[in-house]
Amino acid sequence: MRILILEDDSYRINVFVDMFHNHDLTITENAYDAIEYLTTGVFDVIFLDHDLGKENGSGSLVSAFLRESTDNKNNNSAVVIHSWNIAAAQKMCLDLPGAKIAPFATDTFYSIRLPK
Repeated sequence: MRILILEDDSYRINVFVDMFHNHDLTITENAYDAIEYLTTGVFDVIFLDHDLGKENGSGSLVSAFLRESTDNKNNNSAVVIHSWNIAAAQKMCLDLPGAKIAPFATDTFYSIRLPK
């Protein structure tokens, strides 16, 4: 399974790698790079954080890209917004109505089951 992860925290990245090490992971801390990956590849699951480091954009740039790119094949991907910025995550869900909010390290996050 191909998984795109937008995350800028090294601890969180290590948790993702531990959880999904048997899958094809693409990890980036930059929203602009995430958009490039979504332009050139297709992912089964997309994990989006909102608040990223300085000059890395935000997860909302990625959700807006998917909303505006109606023909992008990643619009059929499962999307998990793992941000603790709940207000921003809810706004991202307006762009991606099928997305699931699962703040990092919560029971909801750890209970994520990947599509088969």
